[in-house]
Amino acid sequence: MLNNIYDLVYNNHMNKSFVYLHNNQEYVVNITYKRIRNIHYRYKDGAFFISCHRLTPMHLIKSGLDKYADKLIKRNAKEQGEGDDYIYLFGQKTPLSFPGSVVFNNELITFDNREQLHKKLKKVFLKYLTERNSYFASLMNAPTYQVKLREMRSRYGSNNRSKKTITYAMMLIYYSPEIIDSVVMHELTHCFVYDHSDNFYRLLYKYCPDYDILRKKLIKAAF
Repeated sequence: MLNNIYDLVYNNHMNKSFVYLHNNQEYVVNITYKRIRNIHYRYKDGAFFISCHRLTPMHLIKSGLDKYADKLIKRNAKEQGEGDDYIYLFGQKTPLSFPGSVVFNNELITFDNREQLHKKLKKVFLKYLTERNSYFASLMNAPTYQVKLREMRSRYGSNNRSKKTITYAMMLIYYSPEIIDSVVMHELTHCFVYDHSDNFYRLLYKYCPDYDILRKKLIKAAF
């Protein structure tokens, strides 16, 4: 049963949302239930996002929030992947001014405003992800799926085997190529093992031995 600092807002089989009171301030907590072994905590735009197994007890989620909330909030306040005058591209902090230009994946991109910058970056990044996806698919003997790219706040990638598509999160553009590759291999592993069982990680580690290290950098936004 929830204690008095948790007010349930929304609940269904795969998602749950509630209000969390921390240091006399209310935060919305969004839980997404997945077939994973651990509890993953993120903080963005004034809200907490948690991924965990659907059988995870609420008291464990609460204890994690109590333990990590301050650290997550402080980390979020320090630096984002993009600010008023900068953006991280492949893990490198790049100054921004409008109008202006940046070099991304060996291509010069000119822009007048942020919307135009995002549109052009998305085109180049989708091409890059398609090439990396094709490379690792060949290496892993995985089927060739259509690659898509869109804004996603609670996940870095999604493999839809029925539609034969892999969708990646636009925010991956902030990270180093090594971290991006780890996400690509993660999603391609789902072509063989759909859940996050021991068989899944056994296959993933075969192609990405440093996956756990790279995953921690991904979760911590260590671009």
